[in-house]
Amino acid sequence: MGGVALLCSSFKHKNKGYPEFSIRSVRHVNLKKIPEPSDVVYDSTNSHLYIVSDHGILFETDTNGTVLRKAKEEGLDYEGVEIAGEHIYVSDETPRKVYKYNKKDLSLEKTYTVNWSGGMNKAFESITYNYSKNCFVLVSEVPVVIIEYNENFEVLEKHPFHEARNMSSARWYKGYLYLLSSLDECIFKLDPVSYTVLAKYKIGVYNPEGFAFDGNSKLMVTSDDLQRMYYFNKLPQ
Repeated sequence: MGGVALLCSSFKHKNKGYPEFSIRSVRHVNLKKIPEPSDVVYDSTNSHLYIVSDHGILFETDTNGTVLRKAKEEGLDYEGVEIAGEHIYVSDETPRKVYKYNKKDLSLEKTYTVNWSGGMNKAFESITYNYSKNCFVLVSEVPVVIIEYNENFEVLEKHPFHEARNMSSARWYKGYLYLLSSLDECIFKLDPVSYTVLAKYKIGVYNPEGFAFDGNSKLMVTSDDLQRMYYFNKLPQ
């Protein structure tokens, strides 16, 4: 375990009109038993995490990243993970699939196909549920497009997003949608209805692939290449 002191500064982007913050992690842990961790979601019912690997594996861990369970059914290229009710939804980028796991025993219940015509490694890097609009949201990596789906993963609406070079993860949290860009190493806070950017947070993590908020609104970010999870304090407002 290691870490660096928290740093935070802010300024208002002259052209964009929203505040930008620079923050730093307070500590990190190694995720050596999770190859290429690509996304993470926090379960408020048991304070556990679900982390997906680029190797197509779903893990359940404690908040320090210690593996508690892993699913038997595996995919190819897991990139996004979300909890909705009693199920865990995982996006598999290469085959353009979404898998529905039962949270109780991590069994695979259903598979959905979500079409995307981009490059094999430029499809859906994320999945979340937008409670403001009652729909699932997947965000393509390049070009960045926010796509809304119903519960059967049929397309509802598409919203191009031009504020980042790519997108690696998405998370709905306490009334807002948050997006993570690995190339820009930052998180965007969005209005969940209009998808207008409200704030931007530079996080200083190399190749950040996934993120989540814990029960105290503190931020956790996974680094794919480094196999680490970084911990932050609450995002500044």
